[in-house]
Amino acid sequence: MGNRQSKQSKPDSKKDAYIAESEATRNERQQIVEKLIRQGNFSSLIGEQLKAGGLKILDVGCGPGTWVIEMAETYPLCSFIGVDISPVDLLRELPVNVEFIQANILDGLPIETSKFDFVVMHFLDRCFTIKQWKSIVIQEVARVMKPEALLEWMECNVTLENQGENTKKLMHAFLSAANSKGLNLWVVNVIPKILSNSGIFVNIKMEKQTVTCGSADGKCGELSIDTFINLHRAMKKQTTEFMSLTWHEYDLLLDKVRAEFKQYQITMEYCRFCAQKGKNE
Repeated sequence: MGNRQSKQSKPDSKKDAYIAESEATRNERQQIVEKLIRQGNFSSLIGEQLKAGGLKILDVGCGPGTWVIEMAETYPLCSFIGVDISPVDLLRELPVNVEFIQANILDGLPIETSKFDFVVMHFLDRCFTIKQWKSIVIQEVARVMKPEALLEWMECNVTLENQGENTKKLMHAFLSAANSKGLNLWVVNVIPKILSNSGIFVNIKMEKQTVTCGSADGKCGELSIDTFINLHRAMKKQTTEFMSLTWHEYDLLLDKVRAEFKQYQITMEYCRFCAQKGKNE
């Protein structure tokens, strides 16, 4: 593989539907879920095979590449590729078993068919429309997977329980912004159907983990609040288009939302989906 970064394609107008999230925020969310909820970097029953080596693993929408690099260091006998629409900022030398590719999956991945044993996706609900998930993304992910390869897909349910009035106001504007771009952020509700209707995947399973935001769930709960606020701070421009607020007033609203998370013990639900590509696909 070599420690290089390949820039295969440039973002185009197809990115218009994408609601931008800072790489730092995505990385933070990923670390919360992978390390605190899963107690590791993956959940699929592939651990022994990773230790044995020889597997090829793909991270679709890899963001800053944290998951890829950590996994590559833990499993040096396997090879890892991270793909993202944005370039990965390389702050240090990569492990020799890592490669990053800049590409828009909507244009097709610059990767040969039937290459990977294990594919992961994390928190991409704001990146694609349901139509794009069905007709392009899942089809392209399946194309680069070997027969019987494993897929693991993690998303956060945007439905929050025990919301206060300020949180409801924020979420209404946020979801309106997403809807204006043709995005359905309740993708967690249709992922099993997307996978089963593809006719490609079998052994589809879903697991849910509820986190109470605040001290009740320890570090995970506290970091979940920080992550939520940081996400919506990064979304200020898009969300305020649907609110009669100045940016300063929006920041004050986020302070009130933070307080409500602790006061009402708002809960967030993380959903993990596992599936296997069919033997004859």
